[in-house]
Amino acid sequence: MSDRRFEDTRAQLERADGALRRGEHDEARTCAVVASQLAADAGDPHGQAQALLRIARVDTFVSRLRSAHRAAHRAVQLFEQAGDPAGEARSLVIYSYVASCLRRNELAVTSAIMATALAQPLGDPRLLASAYNARGIALIANGDFDRSADALDKAAECAARCGEAATFQPRLNRCYGEIVRASVERHLNSHPADGTRLEQALQACHRLAQTVRIAQLGDDAEPTPRALLAFARCIAAAWRGAADEADAQATRVAAHAARHARTSWLHAVAMWAQCEVARCRGELSASAASVRAMIDVALSVEHEQIARTGHMLASDVLDAQGRSREAIAELRALARRDIEIRRESLEHHDRVAQRQLELRRRSQQLRELEAESRRLEQWSLEDPLTALPNRRQLEQFIVAALSRGAVARRGPSIALIDVDRFKEINDRHSHAVGDRVLQSLAALLRAHVRQGDLPARMAGDEFVIVFFDADLGTARMACERLRGAVREFAWRELAPGVDVDISIGLAEATPQDTMHTLLARADEDMYRMKSVRRADDAPVR
Repeated sequence: MSDRRFEDTRAQLERADGALRRGEHDEARTCAVVASQLAADAGDPHGQAQALLRIARVDTFVSRLRSAHRAAHRAVQLFEQAGDPAGEARSLVIYSYVASCLRRNELAVTSAIMATALAQPLGDPRLLASAYNARGIALIANGDFDRSADALDKAAECAARCGEAATFQPRLNRCYGEIVRASVERHLNSHPADGTRLEQALQACHRLAQTVRIAQLGDDAEPTPRALLAFARCIAAAWRGAADEADAQATRVAAHAARHARTSWLHAVAMWAQCEVARCRGELSASAASVRAMIDVALSVEHEQIARTGHMLASDVLDAQGRSREAIAELRALARRDIEIRRESLEHHDRVAQRQLELRRRSQQLRELEAESRRLEQWSLEDPLTALPNRRQLEQFIVAALSRGAVARRGPSIALIDVDRFKEINDRHSHAVGDRVLQSLAALLRAHVRQGDLPARMAGDEFVIVFFDADLGTARMACERLRGAVREFAWRELAPGVDVDISIGLAEATPQDTMHTLLARADEDMYRMKSVRRADDAPVR
């Protein structure tokens, strides 16, 4: 790797860090993506891992949770390959947190256990506190509240070595855990929520907030601590019947959510607060409306854990209104079993994690030797959004296919595929929906190629299929089946009003073709087809 590329990667990482500190998340992500590509091109897995870690942080903050999950997973693998346990532990912390939000609870616990094990020998109290904090959150998601409290207490103990303000996040998560615990107990036992544990946990937060500058507990770049503190105060007040106090705190939560719209899951928390305030006042219809909004917002931002809590609250409110008793009783039975299964599985996850760590220690050198070249090649040849081969791998494949075709006197055929009006999808429905459209289309491509053919993402909304040993007629039939599958796909399940169609250009290789001439002819065919086919239906030309 050249020194210049190394310096360029580090410069982009520094710009990303600066943008993160300023709360400029789009800029931070752009710089991190550039750094990731620079590092991949330079064969620098450690630099790429650092860039992916920053991408995961940004995507987590703005509730692109599935994207964050992918980025954190890749960062974990690359840090492991680079022999950086601290970086791997940091990536596992984010990976665990996102898995908890997505209700991938077993993965969340296992990842947090591994993060803790990696952090313990490193002597970094902040990192160890972060790992225990992730472990506590994962255990809340699993319904193991006592072990969650223990983990969060350990997180606060470790964080205290970095200053009193550093203990605020795990203490605040203790409050959140007690909110979930009492909500679950209220749901299962049909009695008013017991806020005793929440009040005790809040006392520590109150004392800390009085002695530490508020800027240290969350600022414009990181509003979550202040918003969650107001949320915890709201719930505690509502549960002890102080409706006006609860309403004032709910208003603060809503203000934080409105001011920091990019942290979109805060809107679901604001609806949760309003649900409890209305319930405290006996306004069950308003409570039901708020919890429905809570569920809708949580699902829209992929926060499955909050959505599940919303469904539980909704069943309670409906029960209080005297509606659907039998269905609610069944929901309670399912919830009890769900919690019990998660609790029973924790010891198994712990044993599995310990075995994995032991195998990791024994096979470290062997795995590094075997995996280094394979992983570097994989990440440099794979499109991160769709997991399809990227342009680099496509070019290698076409060159090989043309060479083989020259020997066999039968070249490959290629299909160049473009998503019609893709910019409108991004503009009307968001880039997150656009990303899911591309991912779904990639899955359809995989399902409509033969073994040995190659579907790949060129760039943006352009894809290519290379049909090995196939003439134009064979390729055309496959593409017609693909277009039919695209038209029949339930695109509106991704977002209301989404419609997707594709344009396809075909070209069959000749002995004189290079990769560039073959792609150019497919491109010409695609644009010729765009100009003559009707928008609602047309055969592949």
